[in-house]
This record gives sequence, C-alpha cells and structure tokens, in this order.
Amino acid sequence: MNDGLIDTNVFVHAYMSDTHTDDCKRFLAALSRGDARAHLEGIVVHELTYVFPRVIKQFNRESVADLLLNVLEWPGIHCDDKALFAETLTRWKLTPGLSFADALLAARAIAQGIPVFTKNIRELVRQGAMVPDPLMGD
Repeated sequence: MNDGLIDTNVFVHAYMSDTHTDDCKRFLAALSRGDARAHLEGIVVHELTYVFPRVIKQFNRESVADLLLNVLEWPGIHCDDKALFAETLTRWKLTPGLSFADALLAARAIAQGIPVFTKNIRELVRQGAMVPDPLMGD
C-alpha cells in the first residue's frame, strides 16, 4: 500500500462502535504491524489530544498520551519530527493544565535553543523554555 495521510476520525472510529469501527481497527492493526503505511501529521496528533477525552470517555490525558506515544512507534506510521512530538506528548501528559500547543512550543524551543515569544511566561519558563519579558527586551 502506498503512503497516505491518516485522519483523526480513523482513530476515533476504531474506539467507537459504529459502521466504520471494524475497518478502522483493521487499518490501525495493519499500521501497527507495518503492513500498511500512513503519514501522521502534527495537527492530527493535536486534534486527537483534544477529541479523544471528549468523545471516548475512557480516555484521559495520560491514556491519550500513552496511546499516541505508542502509535508514533508503529512501523507503519511516519511522522515528521517524531522525536519532537514524543517530547511534546510527554510534557503534555506530565503537566496538568499545559496545553498541547504550549507543550509543543516548549519542546521545539528547547530543542532548537530559541526563545518562545509569549505572555504565558510562567508556564513556558516552568517547562524550561527561554521567554523574553518584555518581548523586545529592555
């Protein structure tokens, strides 16, 4: 099978009980074995962190992060910046109240040694990011 893009709804249907469930479960199983290949976009990872806890009640922040960290390791999944998203998910999992976007900004800023321009200073500094305040310096 050729590479393609995987959408959020494939994951969601796999954890529901509807007319798409079996097909989605089979496809995810093939990805986990490397029998199929798909590209996982960062925006889909973000959407899953938002959708799963709201749609599938058995999922909380920790279980969503654990699932997605596992998915990133599947041989059939390709994701640009896999290490960055793994770091982002770990930060998001371990820090209640930290948004996925802030976790991503912190992870990228630290990895690249660059600042985050934000007024969410305390949260990003707690993550170890450099945050100029004021934004333009003194």
